[in-house]
Amino acid sequence: MTTISIADARNAAVRAQGFGQGRPFHRDVTFDDIEQVFNRVKLVQIDSVNALVRTQYLPFFSRLGPYPLGLLQEYAYDQRRTFEYWVHEACMAPVEHYPIFRHRTRDWIAEGRWQRFLDEYRDFEKDIVSEVERRGPLSVSDLEMTGPRIGYWAASPGKMALYHLHRSGRLMISDRYKPAPTYDLVERVIPAECLDASEPSSEARYREMTLMAVDALGIATIADIADYYRVKRADIKQTVRDLQHAGELEEVAVEGCKAVCYAVPGWENRIGQVSARALLSPFDSLVWSRHRIEWLFSFHYRIEIYTPASKRQYGYYVLPFLMGNSLVARVDVKCDRKAKVLRVPGAFLEQGADTDQVAHELALELHLMADWLGMERVVIGRRGNLVSALRATVKQGAKSL
Repeated sequence: MTTISIADARNAAVRAQGFGQGRPFHRDVTFDDIEQVFNRVKLVQIDSVNALVRTQYLPFFSRLGPYPLGLLQEYAYDQRRTFEYWVHEACMAPVEHYPIFRHRTRDWIAEGRWQRFLDEYRDFEKDIVSEVERRGPLSVSDLEMTGPRIGYWAASPGKMALYHLHRSGRLMISDRYKPAPTYDLVERVIPAECLDASEPSSEARYREMTLMAVDALGIATIADIADYYRVKRADIKQTVRDLQHAGELEEVAVEGCKAVCYAVPGWENRIGQVSARALLSPFDSLVWSRHRIEWLFSFHYRIEIYTPASKRQYGYYVLPFLMGNSLVARVDVKCDRKAKVLRVPGAFLEQGADTDQVAHELALELHLMADWLGMERVVIGRRGNLVSALRATVKQGAKSL
């Protein structure tokens, strides 16, 4: 078994996730570029928090630089190149992967409040399916009857029914052109060639998910592999052994990591030095496994959206900053759309990182992000050990790429 340094493991992970390949700054971003990102990461998590921009847009900016937001919308929904389902959390994934995950619509079991809701509103769900069939794609606000708000989240029965109909596979998300998702019949969302494709066996599904996860991760422990598609570790251990015996996975020891790691053949080509610079969504697949980034990047990270403001350590919507093969800082960011300002209430340097170098590279990235989001200025706040150097660099007007 080959032993590699933690630096080489980081290089492999960063390259596997589509960084370090150069952004297409000198031409327009195309559908092919969007597809290449999906080919690398396999899936992109969706989240409704809009402090900056919806999180599903950020992984493409991080890897491609500025691009029209409508490009992803058209790729995903007009061209039907992706589908949405719980393949990690709620995610966009290539539509050709739909047969691999179709069984999850049957396996999902409504528990607790969902089961109580279903007992009371089963006929209501049938009426919604009939309404969608008759009227076409609908969001919750389009429904003829939504019902009073109920439950902990004060959601209407209509909203809860649409969610459950999606989880159980009877409706699919058709688009997100409105603030709320629009739902339609499965056969009107999933292309026929994917909908009619044979569903792989359980063994074949685990094999495909394992290979895709390891390819996307670059270097991965069993825990990392299982987390990528949210499967149980026990369910893939035999799959990993079988793939190793077949020569489709290789064992790799990483200095400082107690667990055995795995990689796809040819992983050696990914361990060269990486030139990368990116602000990362909290839900980016490079960092969404908090356990993984602790052993791999020595980066302790927790999102504080649901933490009371007085108890937050770093801020509301904090983005890790990738430079080379390291996470060197974390930045609290917010779009002030009314003032057209990208606000940075806090910026925090990681131990051992070079203050001036990080401030310079981060200033470039913040200017780039501001331009992408239509903000006219970047304003640096007062929290964190990086703000003084960052403010001075931003004031210099660093805009060259």
